[in-house]
Amino acid sequence: MTATPLDSLSPRERSPAWRRRFTGREWVRRSLVVVPSLYILGALVLAQLAARVEGEQDVLALGFAKETALTLLSAIAGGMIAFTGLVISVSLLVVQFGAGQYTPRLVGLFRRDRVVTHALGIFIAPAICAIVSMGFIGEYDAEVVPSLLISLNVVLLVVAVLAFFLLVSRLLDLLRPRVLVAHLVELGTQAAREVYPFELGRAPHLPLPFEEAAEKRSVRHSGPPGVLAALDRGALVRVGSAAGGVVELTRGVGAYVPTGAVLFVVHGATGDVSDAALRRAAIMSEERTTPQDPAFAIRAIVDIALRALSPAVNDPTTGVNAIDGLESLLLFLAHRDVERGRITDEAGTVRLVYPAPRWPSLLDLALTEIRHYGVDSPQIARKLRSTLLALRRDSPELRWAEIDDQLGRLDASVRAAYADERDRAEAEVPDSLGLGAPGT
Repeated sequence: MTATPLDSLSPRERSPAWRRRFTGREWVRRSLVVVPSLYILGALVLAQLAARVEGEQDVLALGFAKETALTLLSAIAGGMIAFTGLVISVSLLVVQFGAGQYTPRLVGLFRRDRVVTHALGIFIAPAICAIVSMGFIGEYDAEVVPSLLISLNVVLLVVAVLAFFLLVSRLLDLLRPRVLVAHLVELGTQAAREVYPFELGRAPHLPLPFEEAAEKRSVRHSGPPGVLAALDRGALVRVGSAAGGVVELTRGVGAYVPTGAVLFVVHGATGDVSDAALRRAAIMSEERTTPQDPAFAIRAIVDIALRALSPAVNDPTTGVNAIDGLESLLLFLAHRDVERGRITDEAGTVRLVYPAPRWPSLLDLALTEIRHYGVDSPQIARKLRSTLLALRRDSPELRWAEIDDQLGRLDASVRAAYADERDRAEAEVPDSLGLGAPGT
């Protein structure tokens, strides 16, 4: 089997403009200003258009009195501004509760939620439109009140009320453990497809294309310290190809990178290496994100389980829900070629080598801490055994050794945690619900 040119890159990543699009998209998702600002601009434009279209005519002939129209618009403007402030306060309380109840890693999830950002814009739009509309009342004729303009404001008010109901529903959903876990599983699966593009056994093995003793050059991170959030892998391949060498990334996505730390090592370069191009290809952030970091989704789910299993909360059922999500992610990852971490150029020559979590690391990340902190709960011990047996049944044989090792460690933990033989025997029964599955 031969290597496919750029065989680990999506068509989007092959574009030289990928980094700009990625950082722009992430900035919009992270910002609470961009989307509401677009709604404010839209409200300004709508008010102007409605007023100009109507002109001196009362198009809808609703017969509003000037004083009534001004009172209505004033009430909409003042009420929606106050209402928007109230909703923001309530949303912040929900975020605070979610971060305290589940994990601080969820703050970014709330911040990036599209329903939340669009709702904030929809709430403020009627206020802006009403303020602008008040300036058009009596502009052409004191006796003519633009009913189209008034109706537009009422429609925006109704839309804002409906958006409020949608926002409440969304916030309640984001506080439900199973919904949160399902969302993290979806994000983790998307990231896994990006980082591990091949199914297990579907791509050729690519050995390291350089010797450790070969000539190499280090490139250090020169910007402020931060977390490596993503890589412009297409740009790194192009730099390696242009230099006739291999670019090796020393830290994986999700790792903290101090200023001055070696971030890239270029092996066997025969041409000039652009340090600036290499540094630009490393996209830094204040915190970990999921687009190229499936392990972060696993980390967040594990944190939810650990918080639920803490003595202060003591909620093993939420821990079981988290293990359900981990099982789904691990089963998907078990069928991916997670051992690859190499990308070729168009000639089929490896040009980029980067670290990514391998199967043993992913399995440890997902299960070790939960086993350590939750094995004394029969519900968690039974659920972990059921999950491992299901993974062994549904995963390729290549993954069985690590799964068997986890089963052995679970056996040892259960023996150490339960002195009573009957309790131990009960904890060793696999149960997909933790406690209460049919036939167990």
